Amino acid sequence: MNNELLPNIVSFLQTIYPFNLLPSTALNDIAQTVDILLLGPEETITNDDNSTYLYIIRTGVMQQNNLDGTLRAKLGEEDIFGFNLQQNDSEFGYSILAIENTLLYRFDYASLIVSVDAYPQIASSLALSLNTRLRAQDAKQNSEQHTHQHYLRPNSDLADPKIAIVSPTDTIQEVAHQMRNVIGVSCAFIVDENRILIGMITDKDMTKRVVAQAKNVHEPISSIMTKDIHTVYEDDLVMSAVHLMMKHNIQNIPVLNNQKQVTGFITPQHLIQNDSVQSIFLLDKIRHADSIAALIDLSKQRSAVFQSMMGSNASPTIIGQVLSMIYDAFTYRLIELAIVQFGQPPCKFTWIVAGSHARNEVHLASDQDNAIILADDATGSDRIYFNHFAMYVCKALSELDYSLCTGRFMAATPKWCQKAHIWQEYYRKWSTNPEYDLLLNLNVFLEVRPIYGDDDLFENVDACRHELVSKNMSLTIAMLRNTLRTRPPLGIFKNLVLEKDGNNNKVLNIKKAAISCMVDFIRIHSLMEGGTALNTSERMAFLHENKVLNDVTYQDLSETYHYVNRLRFQHQLQAIQNEKPIDNQLQPDLFGSFERQHIKDAFRIVSTFQELMKMKFGV
Repeated sequence: MNNELLPNIVSFLQTIYPFNLLPSTALNDIAQTVDILLLGPEETITNDDNSTYLYIIRTGVMQQNNLDGTLRAKLGEEDIFGFNLQQNDSEFGYSILAIENTLLYRFDYASLIVSVDAYPQIASSLALSLNTRLRAQDAKQNSEQHTHQHYLRPNSDLADPKIAIVSPTDTIQEVAHQMRNVIGVSCAFIVDENRILIGMITDKDMTKRVVAQAKNVHEPISSIMTKDIHTVYEDDLVMSAVHLMMKHNIQNIPVLNNQKQVTGFITPQHLIQNDSVQSIFLLDKIRHADSIAALIDLSKQRSAVFQSMMGSNASPTIIGQVLSMIYDAFTYRLIELAIVQFGQPPCKFTWIVAGSHARNEVHLASDQDNAIILADDATGSDRIYFNHFAMYVCKALSELDYSLCTGRFMAATPKWCQKAHIWQEYYRKWSTNPEYDLLLNLNVFLEVRPIYGDDDLFENVDACRHELVSKNMSLTIAMLRNTLRTRPPLGIFKNLVLEKDGNNNKVLNIKKAAISCMVDFIRIHSLMEGGTALNTSERMAFLHENKVLNDVTYQDLSETYHYVNRLRFQHQLQAIQNEKPIDNQLQPDLFGSFERQHIKDAFRIVSTFQELMKMKFGV
């Protein structure tokens, strides 16, 4: 290469991620290996020697075509390509030709990777594997801090595995001996023959229920055990255990595995040994707030918690879970305040949440999706009570920056404050006659979970919902057709007119373009397999465990879902820092060429999976 061109090449590479992270000596060495290619209109790139190359467009426009001849994307100055060029065994392979006179920089891929081997972040960013590149891009967007606060860890990390396991037929004296002299713990867990938890007893219970009442110590422990037990799972966040302790004023929380077997327990002492954190304090303050005004003041701390999580490198899944717990806490406390305002509820009821809130995927722009299930013996006057009750809660939530649902899918809407048998009839109608309007209603209430009220009331309705929507082929086809109305904008930076925001800026709605698409088709797949999980990441794991998704597809989908959610959270973080409205509208002009390429790759994975689902279900 002509050495006179070297400064120009180096100067250009210094503006391109990830080359801009390299020290000048390494960048100079790489620049000297560059081949310069000139292509005229309609000229294509062919690799006759079967080597792998990486290309950067210096000037001009290139068009990528899928192997079947359809348009894949258009690329311009600073765009990088070549990762999957002409890989016929790959669903992401493509061919490429110049649309106009184009100048390319070409790198021999094997030599390039050797040159950046000492820089792992850069090597990962240039990996042939797409999900490796997405992980690297996600790491770039994150803060470089790596403080893993204990409340963001799974319960299994803090749970004490030293537990007393006893049978319901063991005597009170035998259990006390096991607790005191054998294991040396303050509680015992009573399990059935399958080691499923059916009860527990603490040393304080022994004092109140045995010593104080002169109970016969030869009676079975089942006669005094606590049956209504609050539990957490091993994979749940430690924060969930803390929340239960504060909410129900309990000291010992059993930790279960996926088979619902006890594997340990968590106490306040386990938590005291670790540092306290901001979000736990916020949950406790919410629980003790005595007015809507006090809650409004506390709601301003949500963004601080969010910024702290982003700064501590928390995953999008964990951020969604924590923001959901905060949303739960505000809702629960408002319901308690509503009961103080309007008096005790006249009948049994359950306040439920739906959509992203039910899936534990809340973000800072989440609105309200909620409803009320009433007991079937509710009267007309009861309905009036709950109408005022729901309006109070929904209005207050809007004052806490959980905006009112534009589709009015809220408990304050009479249609969504109904008796249990009406809710069951809703699900029957939605699942057997999924026309568009009915399907819209079902999409909102496909995922529901209770926040406050009678558990049995919810369980009966939810069991009906699950039975009707699971493995329902006609419903699946209707849902899939509806989902396919929205396709990822693959050529977004060259050949697609983007939406315009209120300031007439061209924007990309990341929720509509990618996140909602992925939530929808993962949901559809999970329901067809009879899955019960609500969270999208948990649904993908379920599909992988049940061999519905192979390893490669699972990795691609997981990394893509993680990546697009990180993009949204990064955008919302910047909105907070710049004191701008929080939304889902990304501005493509703010991205560099490498980021644009990764976004296109992410959208391409979404589009490919949509096509696979079309073929699988014959839509």
